[in-house]
Amino acid sequence: MQRFDVFVIGGGGTGSEVAFQLGRRSDLRVAIAERDRLGGECNHYGCVPTKVMLRSAKIAAQARDGERFGVRVRGPVEVDLRAVQRRARDVVDAQSGEGPTPFERLGIRVLLEEARLLGEHRVEMASGEEIEADRIVLATGTEAAAPPIPGLDEGPYWTNKEAIWKPERAPGSLLVIGAGAIGIEFAQIYARFGSNVTVLEALPHVLPNEDEDAAAALVPAFEGEGITLRAGVSIERARHDGRRWTLDLAGGETLRADELLVATGRRPVFDVHDLAAAGVELDERGRPKLGDTLRTTNPDVWAAGDATGDLLFTHVGSYEAELVVDDILGRPRERDYRVVPRVTYCDPEVASVGLTERQAREAGLEVRTAVLPLEDNERAHIDGATAGLVKLVADARTGEVLGGHIVGPEAGAMIHELVALMAARTPADVVGAAIHAYPTLSESVKGALLGLAEG
Repeated sequence: MQRFDVFVIGGGGTGSEVAFQLGRRSDLRVAIAERDRLGGECNHYGCVPTKVMLRSAKIAAQARDGERFGVRVRGPVEVDLRAVQRRARDVVDAQSGEGPTPFERLGIRVLLEEARLLGEHRVEMASGEEIEADRIVLATGTEAAAPPIPGLDEGPYWTNKEAIWKPERAPGSLLVIGAGAIGIEFAQIYARFGSNVTVLEALPHVLPNEDEDAAAALVPAFEGEGITLRAGVSIERARHDGRRWTLDLAGGETLRADELLVATGRRPVFDVHDLAAAGVELDERGRPKLGDTLRTTNPDVWAAGDATGDLLFTHVGSYEAELVVDDILGRPRERDYRVVPRVTYCDPEVASVGLTERQAREAGLEVRTAVLPLEDNERAHIDGATAGLVKLVADARTGEVLGGHIVGPEAGAMIHELVALMAARTPADVVGAAIHAYPTLSESVKGALLGLAEG
């Protein structure tokens, strides 16, 4: 039986960071197990290849729009999906091509097989090897979750994995179930690649986790590209005839398409583990019950990253990896998610941090808001991209900024001015009074801050 001080289950971004930091900052005996590919979901099937596809889609859209800027592109703009996928593979390999070597340089043992947690300190490998560890970190990630639609499991629908790597060319038509970040990004990718795309969302508005004004600001831009967005839709049945998909909606409407993408959320992956034997309890939503330092109900087992079932962002996973490592090394600190930025990398981008207006009001706070349309920004007119807004939410009594929401080009970069402001609890008028360069989109952040301060 092999023994380790720390055993990490899951070699994605979070698990890798835990192992690397322990390897660099301690002399503990550390091992990490990964059943698929080191780098995990984000690097191989999510964030990285998706952003490569979005970049290609944006270039295609800009080429088609060139004449508006006095630039003529001869002939139709065509997208070679296989070439896009090859570039995505090159970028992925550049990030994880060394495999186990970086871990092994630090003395970390790497096991490229499935690991099963079977007891409080016991792990069994797929090969039959038994492991005993003083401390165990669950960084097992998530998998796509499908809604309980009758007939859905009878056909080959896409998840994010298939949408990236499976097709040789863009389908003629695509139905997308789910208008969260994943569904919205793929909808625009395939629309710009040439597909006729319809997005269906059960909740009242697209991007349901975002502020309602921000989500609404995205709709005209998407509809202007020919993407159909349908919110508040109930799907009664899915059918696949061996060639195409049919969705039967409540009210008798029927939709048909060549391919179907299901992007309705993700769930933690714990199926192979005996959590009860390990003393790890789950809540009613199937997420580990966690303490302030990410310890589970077994104090020698931590859960971090997407395995927590909440805040499924790579940057949150990196932060949680730091918390786990500090706790293991005897320097515990409590987790704090007050200021967590999130970005949907469509065009225009949608970025936010903190509370939406609805969340702030439901928390019983007296709220003040400021909204500045991007159409009021001169740089937006220069760039020919005026769709979007900046919206701020503040506590009316204290003036503290509780949330920021930006829709527009480079919103993912712009949001970090608000991240810094909120992290430091700096008054809105202080940053609003600061000189912002002209002509920049960030002037809209300045304007919204001044509007908020003026009440």
